[in-house]
Amino acid sequence: MTIFIKPFRVKSNTQMKGSDKKKLKASLKKFFPNLSDEDLNSLLPTKEEIVVSKIFTFNEESVLLYNHNKNTVFFEMEKDKIFFPTVYTLWKYPELIPYLTTWPPVMSRIANGADLMLPGVIIDEEKGIKTYCDGKLAKGDLVSVNLQSNRAPVAVGTAWLSSEDMYMAAKKGKCVHTVHFYGDQLWAAGTKEQIPDLGGPDMGFLVRGDYYGEPSDEEDGDDEAANSDDNMNPVLDAVCKEVENLKVVGEEKSPNCDSEETAVIDNRTPQEINDELLDNAFLQSLKTSCNVKKAEFPMLTSNFYRLHMVEACPPECQLDVKKSSYKKLSKFLEKKERFGVIKIKELTKGVESIMSVDYEHEMVKHFRVVKHAKLVDDEAEAEVPVLPCDAKYEPPKIVELFSVTANVLKLFKTADIGKGRGLTAQEVRQVLTDYVKANQLKSDTPGLVRLDELLAELVLAKGDNSCKEMKWEDLQQFTISKMSPGYSLQFQDQPPSQYKGKLDPVELTTATRSGNKKVTLVNNLDTYQIDPSEFAHKCQVYLSVGTTVHPAPNRKSGTEVMIQGNHVAYAVKLLLEEYKINKKYIKGVENVPKPKKKK
Repeated sequence: MTIFIKPFRVKSNTQMKGSDKKKLKASLKKFFPNLSDEDLNSLLPTKEEIVVSKIFTFNEESVLLYNHNKNTVFFEMEKDKIFFPTVYTLWKYPELIPYLTTWPPVMSRIANGADLMLPGVIIDEEKGIKTYCDGKLAKGDLVSVNLQSNRAPVAVGTAWLSSEDMYMAAKKGKCVHTVHFYGDQLWAAGTKEQIPDLGGPDMGFLVRGDYYGEPSDEEDGDDEAANSDDNMNPVLDAVCKEVENLKVVGEEKSPNCDSEETAVIDNRTPQEINDELLDNAFLQSLKTSCNVKKAEFPMLTSNFYRLHMVEACPPECQLDVKKSSYKKLSKFLEKKERFGVIKIKELTKGVESIMSVDYEHEMVKHFRVVKHAKLVDDEAEAEVPVLPCDAKYEPPKIVELFSVTANVLKLFKTADIGKGRGLTAQEVRQVLTDYVKANQLKSDTPGLVRLDELLAELVLAKGDNSCKEMKWEDLQQFTISKMSPGYSLQFQDQPPSQYKGKLDPVELTTATRSGNKKVTLVNNLDTYQIDPSEFAHKCQVYLSVGTTVHPAPNRKSGTEVMIQGNHVAYAVKLLLEEYKINKKYIKGVENVPKPKKKK
């Protein structure tokens, strides 16, 4: 698996000094002798800002990124001291390192994190032992991968075998260990440039029939044309069969539905069937309910799935991400972002939103909308179960927690509870009760507890021996006051998630804009997974006023809803009655305008 297929963690960003730049260029010159001084100065200008970022990949491998103008130019494996060029650099210097060419359909495999295998490499067998990179490749050498249609590299990695060993392997086994590819997280961290068209590599030894399954000009009218399939390279023949088996996006027959008109057996796995169903629902929704005229962004990814993708699914089929190869909606949408169809951003911690859609993208443009016939069954209609994604908004289950700190650790260790564990107030009380019973600290006076050495250290100041007994309630309050606050959120059909600190309430404030106009500002809706766009639309329709949705100013993340006029009262009513948010988690109720007294 490639190291950048999953998000990485940035530890530090440091601007390089002039002396550090010279050392870096000297090291790169040794690794890439084909690069001239002018080329290095073009990639890493001396007088411009070069930033070195230390990151840790998902498998905790330390990597140094050398960045210029937001793009990573080179990256270095800190443990092995090996430099790699990125695809951004290779697009400028495609012959910087040796390259191998593969067929376009293989790119989808590489984009899923696969290594390049020997059967997928296009070779001229007449070269014999010099078939692979003119016989100059050693095991572990850097190598790039391009496509038969474009010599712009799409991946970079290390040679799994030497050129000679590749030839002797007779097209069996691994060829290149992929380290970085077009569309991975390293590419996505840059400017997300698309692959430039540099023209196809020199493939003069191929004929058209080898890949496209069409007769070449020389074979037209030839009596031996019928035998051309027998002479075809078996590897290319296998690729052709794979291409023929590919399904066209937007077929009118849904892959997950029973058909009485055909007896063709679908040999695909359930995962492949659900993958295609997801793809079709995604594109269908972008051409129907979430098209360029109707869509409002940013939009929560969960709402996009619930309100648009599920609706675009054929009525006789059930959309289920868990049964697909992606397992999670975020993984599916992440792939679409790599292809450039959508842009996703985490506006608040743990909550992703779709910021924009490229409706001119080839996948969207050429998709054919399928009209699904509605199932009519009045008797069964009432018995159809409501899918979780179709259910109305359900407020999260909020539980206030108190984390064990060093101040109270001795007490909770008696119950085998470690530092940092989050407990409810009831659980804290139970630990105290068990401790008092186990040590027989119950006082003769009802409602009081005798303080032993551990409890006295917990609740009394150092050297204070004046208090020998304490009320149960006071003891519990003293204990909780020395613990860190936290909370747990559990949304519908999701496991609970614990967080440190206090839960941010939904904030309702008023402000004055130019012309002494009042506006209502609503913040922190994302925390409760309330769609800000949907909330703004409800206010706009009910109040007949203008509303806007934008990133919250002076905050690290989140979305702010602005409503023209002082409408705190309606916002509170909407949160309480429709979204069922507890009043204690709504801040700003005091800003509700008081009714004017009648004269």
